[in-house]
Amino acid sequence: MTEKTFPDMLDAGRIAYIKPTGSAEAHRLGIIPPGIELPPGAKLYVLHAVDGSVLGYTDAYDSAYGAAVQNELVPVSLH
Repeated sequence: MTEKTFPDMLDAGRIAYIKPTGSAEAHRLGIIPPGIELPPGAKLYVLHAVDGSVLGYTDAYDSAYGAAVQNELVPVSLH
């Protein structure tokens, strides 16, 4: 058995990023249809693949984290 380095232990394809997102960014990503606005100060938590594509979204960080773990992804927070 060979010794693995930390980067080797993290399979980049299994990392998912959780990013808090406001209304403008959600519209840009196509998550919210045109003409629909989030309440002032509201955020969505968007789960992204390593390539930046949207895997899903929710209104709670814990739900996004749980979805990543349930799908055998390693969640990482972005701010």
